[in-house]
Amino acid sequence: MTKNYRTKQKTMRWSIAALLLLLSPLSLLAQAKLISGKVRDASNNEFLPSVSVTVKGSSRGSIADASGNYKIEASASETLVFSFIGYETQEVLVGSRTNIDVALNVGTGKELNEVVVVGYGTQKKRDITGSVVSVSEATLKEVPAPNILNTLKGRAAGVSIVSNGSTPGSQASIRIRGNRSLTTGNGDGLDGPLVVVDGIPYGGLNDINPDDISNIEILKDASATAIFGSRGAGGVILITTKRGKVGKPVLTYDGYHGVTSIMGKYNVMNGEQYAKFKELSAAYNTQGAGTTAYPLTEEERANLAAGVSTDWQDLLYKQGFNTSHQLGLQGGVENTQYGMGIGYFNETGIMPNQNFDRMNIRATLDQKIGKRVKVGLNTINTMTRRNDPAGGGIPTELVRLSPLVPAYNADGSVNLNPKKGTIEAQAVSPLTLISRGDDILSNERSIRTFNSLYAEVNILDGLKYRFNAGLNFSQVSFNGYGPPNTFVNSGTEQNVSNADVRNTEYWDVNFQHLLYYDKVFAEKHKIGFTALYEVTKNHNLGSSFNVKGVPADYIQTANFSLASGQPTGSGSFGETGLLSYMARLNYTFNSRYTLTATFRRDGSSTLSPGNQYFNYPAIGLSWNIIDEPFMKDLSFLSNLKLRGGWGISGNRNVGAYATLGALSSGYYNFGPTAAGQALAYTVTSLPASNLGWQSTSQSDFGLEIGLFNNRITGSFDVYKQNTKDILLSVNLPQSNGAGSTLKNLGKTQGKGFESTLTFDILRNKGGFNWSADVTYFFNREKITQLTTPSELDNKGNFWFVGQPLTVIYDYNKIGIWQLSDKENGTLGKQTSPVQVPGEIRVEDVDGNGKIDAADRKIIGNFQPKWEGGLTNRFSFKGFDLSIVTYARMGMKVLVPYLSGTSGGGSGFGFLNQGRSNQLVMDYWTETNPTNAFPKPNAGGGVRDFTSTTQYQDGSFIKMRSINLGYTVPTKGLSKIGISSARIYLNATNPFIIYSPLVKAKLAIDPEGNGYGNTIQGGNFNRVISVNLNNPPVRQFTLGVNLKF
Repeated sequence: MTKNYRTKQKTMRWSIAALLLLLSPLSLLAQAKLISGKVRDASNNEFLPSVSVTVKGSSRGSIADASGNYKIEASASETLVFSFIGYETQEVLVGSRTNIDVALNVGTGKELNEVVVVGYGTQKKRDITGSVVSVSEATLKEVPAPNILNTLKGRAAGVSIVSNGSTPGSQASIRIRGNRSLTTGNGDGLDGPLVVVDGIPYGGLNDINPDDISNIEILKDASATAIFGSRGAGGVILITTKRGKVGKPVLTYDGYHGVTSIMGKYNVMNGEQYAKFKELSAAYNTQGAGTTAYPLTEEERANLAAGVSTDWQDLLYKQGFNTSHQLGLQGGVENTQYGMGIGYFNETGIMPNQNFDRMNIRATLDQKIGKRVKVGLNTINTMTRRNDPAGGGIPTELVRLSPLVPAYNADGSVNLNPKKGTIEAQAVSPLTLISRGDDILSNERSIRTFNSLYAEVNILDGLKYRFNAGLNFSQVSFNGYGPPNTFVNSGTEQNVSNADVRNTEYWDVNFQHLLYYDKVFAEKHKIGFTALYEVTKNHNLGSSFNVKGVPADYIQTANFSLASGQPTGSGSFGETGLLSYMARLNYTFNSRYTLTATFRRDGSSTLSPGNQYFNYPAIGLSWNIIDEPFMKDLSFLSNLKLRGGWGISGNRNVGAYATLGALSSGYYNFGPTAAGQALAYTVTSLPASNLGWQSTSQSDFGLEIGLFNNRITGSFDVYKQNTKDILLSVNLPQSNGAGSTLKNLGKTQGKGFESTLTFDILRNKGGFNWSADVTYFFNREKITQLTTPSELDNKGNFWFVGQPLTVIYDYNKIGIWQLSDKENGTLGKQTSPVQVPGEIRVEDVDGNGKIDAADRKIIGNFQPKWEGGLTNRFSFKGFDLSIVTYARMGMKVLVPYLSGTSGGGSGFGFLNQGRSNQLVMDYWTETNPTNAFPKPNAGGGVRDFTSTTQYQDGSFIKMRSINLGYTVPTKGLSKIGISSARIYLNATNPFIIYSPLVKAKLAIDPEGNGYGNTIQGGNFNRVISVNLNNPPVRQFTLGVNLKF
């Protein structure tokens, strides 16, 4: 008993001592006093609003109000830092004063000492030789969005982003300086960028909470990306997350609530329009031999007479909502800094039972141990849940369904088969999403943890060793269940339930050993050297199972053994490794001339011995001309810098065992009956023992300027990139039995121009400020070689030497055959196919009077002529307004629903023999001899060339975001513990300024909602597609930013 009592006493004493130790730094902070004052413009003595006032080396900060007043707590020994865009930063020691007034001078632009994150380290902006774009935390917050890609559209020159629809939780795809490969999967594939978080490769961007990000750097040219070797060809995105700072704990809250709605309904035919279209389809059908007419059924006639005109879109689309709550905590003392964050995001879609949830938990710790050692860790944990029973087919069906069919029966129940009585009898109403929504399951859950730690040792003055380690683990599970007779299970066995279970597991580990040496000699010679040894290992595991005939809906995916059908399944496994060495030298002379030389060597386990290693050199040069003596009299110039670079980066995106070949097993009959079956193995892929590295060499030249005390700043880049040894799948002779194999074949080239300009238009004119950012860029891609130097084209994949990677190779539509053509004898001169008025007329390229495959030609491409953005920022007293405009011009987009399949059938668009509804289009009739779209349903052998109508002008200028905010005056906030508060209203995608496609009412939004699929054998998997799936939405948001 006595022993236990003494133990408890000892424990209590240690606890009290530890508590006092933890509180001791706070006791020092308690000596801080309240400092107040005003901030003015030194040139005109006017008050400066929104100036940032921080305590140097801490996380404490404040913002000057509309009258330039500020308040902040600091001790006598601390220093206040005053900073504002366009002005020189000023530091003031507090001392014994409690009132400090400051006058800021206009910035000169000669001190470019801002530190920018580059690969495996940092550099001053003035010393950077590569093409790097920086995106600040403030820029990210101008467009509230669940992922950072949606905030970057039009904001970074050379960066193209395509959304993949409006489904909650959907991801966007990104390209930096265009495509390099001839084949890429949907999404980022071979040409996507590498994402690095706090120095460790991360993966996709969808799991990253935007509120956890401190800043982003985008590396674009090879002189900057070669340091990442085989993973840097598509560019590199470096993300730095928030960490702790010295100072008292600072608590932040950022939250918003938004409402989303479809940007507009598709302009489909109403009951009367559809009836007329269908009757014309039947009438015009008599002009085609051997075709089938589908006039109105008796049921449709009766519904038309009764005034039935169902708008299926109105019945299913609804308002969606999203909510975001983000809490952050930062603080620390001299030797220990900490940061924490917890976030929750929820989004419900515009269709029933669509939702997405994400929870993020982040923690960082940095600890000094003695004078030479520093250690730290960072953990980011994400859990997501996504449900989308609607899938991609329902939005299409809402357009296709006949308006002459009622959605509900007379007793109020859902009309389960809205196509009964029409010629497409096999269908289930999409309204089953409402009537049986609880029974339908399409749930994806993911858990991801990203952990990194480091240890730094200052060995000698200027010499430092750093060890980085990272673990990235994710697990994704999918459970899907479609009850009988519901839209999500409306296939050939729609009366049988269907259940799916899929699981994937992925992890990678990364270890880095880094040695840094930085020294300045004789005040003019600055040397920086970095050496790296890095090891990465990746592991992935997957499985999937499917079964039909689940006996009861409540079972769903719980027990496959109860199903009447036979379960089927598959599995996958792969492990890869990467071994890397790197060295980088930075040399700056007299703060004017900088040389950066990099060499990296990568070795990959995915390639065969002899081809496993590849070298990636790079060199960059820069010249700060502004610092030359002969520039001192050019007072209008505040910055002038030239830079240029060359380097090689690579791509090794092949399967873990692609070089080994593969076998598959199956049972074969060796007799007249099944009793003679025997297990046998066949070759499905041959070993690709000579498979090597795909590499891209790139040269870049840039100019950076600053004019009139940096009232105008800008950067301009021109570049050229050549990619060789492209990874391609080559078909083998059928006698081989293996189908295809991977080879390094082909070459591509890309050239481009990028510009970014910032205008400080009005600076504190009566408290009013106005600045603008403008981006403009374009990229021109072309194929320079296919499988062999002598091969000039590959028509099956639409690849042509000397042409862009994504050309349109098809018949050239020159109009519609008219009645006048029949009268003047033009009609009928072509022998194939049969020509009739109202059908598509195409160019006879070879002039032989016969239209066949030889008359296809390149009629355009899907590459924009240019992209750009304009961001205007205004502020007046406590109000701020940002307006983001985004443009993509001079390109074609794929609009599949405006086309169909040759020869009739159930294809969507005007080629459906009256089977389904469609958009209101300018189609040909005898009284409307248009050249836009052919007549309704000629069908049969005369219905050709319909693919030509799916290529539409995808140019657009759209208002991306409007954000209006108000910063509440600090007076009175301190009484309730709030140091700063801002409320804002935001509109995302509020309206489209210009779009031929929208003007013609053929689309809601021309920006696109994904990449197209293969059309007519062409490789269109990088082509922006405007389809009916996941219709675009606009969002209105109310939010608040608080700091305590």
